[in-house]
Amino acid sequence: MTSDSETGLSRRVFMAAGSALGALSLAAPALAQAPAPARRPAGRARWPNGARLAIAVSMVVEVDADPPRTLNGPENKKYPDLYGESGVEYAWREAIPRMLDMFDRRRIKMTAMVCGQSAERHPDLAKRIVASGHECAAHGKTHSVQFAMPREQEAQFIRDNVEMLQKTTGQRPLGYNSRGQQRSENTLAILQEQGFLYHIDDISRDEPWVAQVGGKPFAVVPYTQHLGDIGYFNNRGSADLFGKDLKYEFDALYAEGERRPRLMVVTLHDSIARAARVRMFEEFFAYAQKHQGVWFARCDQLARWALQNNKSKA
Repeated sequence: MTSDSETGLSRRVFMAAGSALGALSLAAPALAQAPAPARRPAGRARWPNGARLAIAVSMVVEVDADPPRTLNGPENKKYPDLYGESGVEYAWREAIPRMLDMFDRRRIKMTAMVCGQSAERHPDLAKRIVASGHECAAHGKTHSVQFAMPREQEAQFIRDNVEMLQKTTGQRPLGYNSRGQQRSENTLAILQEQGFLYHIDDISRDEPWVAQVGGKPFAVVPYTQHLGDIGYFNNRGSADLFGKDLKYEFDALYAEGERRPRLMVVTLHDSIARAARVRMFEEFFAYAQKHQGVWFARCDQLARWALQNNKSKA
């Protein structure tokens, strides 16, 4: 066996050198992966007041815009679904007022996507939305699919929605949301012809942008499907877990917002807003409001920002 003296290297020196080399090998990957300090690209448009993240909150109002619920009985006979109708009643008695109270507490201005028939049947709620400083956008005359409608039928369907909202609230809707985000090939051209400013039936980006419709600019304020409450809670999801998803999404987009404008869209439906769920949303909004550079914006504000800054599709 070779002794330490024969190698000319003491055991203590050898062990110290090995420890140092090991530390360097562990540190090297971490140093290599360390991100460079974030810098905003020169000339990139920024949110107003230098905000790094915009949050658009949309409240979908579809109450009493569907046909009456029915149950199938013997020999395929139809019966009124009185239990199901009580859930519809809950939406206007409890859920929508609860959400509006929460927005008041948090001092958040949001965009309500409202069916024309909902506004006509519940004018006090529709008027409260506008009186509270929220935007009242359009969601169809009724809660009906429109992608299969002939062009003129779809145009009238949208035109009726505008007239119903304007008559009820005094506010002319500038934004549009198709049922299930399923628009037709004609929808955007119809909206452009009828004087709309934007639509939300798109999930392609995390910031607003501008499309060309009929040779003219038309704003797109993207939807965030995975942050919509209806699919999650209709599958009996946990409010606690959904709240964590909201915070994870916020943290990721807030970090990206150091380099470029980012948008987070949070959607609440009238049929979903039970007490625990609205409390979860309020806790998330309070969390977001603790961060500097967060802009809670109505969708019409985001659309105007995109048009002014020429955020094109390219």
